Amino acid sequence: MTMTDGQSIGEVPKFVAPVIQDNPTGWGPCEMPDQFKDMPYQPFSKGDRLGKISDWTGAAFQDKKYASKLN
Repeated sequence: MTMTDGQSIGEVPKFVAPVIQDNPTGWGPCEMPDQFKDMPYQPFSKGDRLGKISDWTGAAFQDKKYASKLN
């Protein structure tokens, strides 16, 4: 084994499990964490148009499978 971040040789790294909120009466979190209390929320749908991707290739380059049906 190699030494990383202050570990001695032979020491196995340990996984520390995060604290999970258990909600026996529902499916969501029990309470809102303080860090998210004043955060604005804007509902959206997958169908909402968020923006448009730029097409840098233009007409100078076309995919060969769409170039011509005769070739």
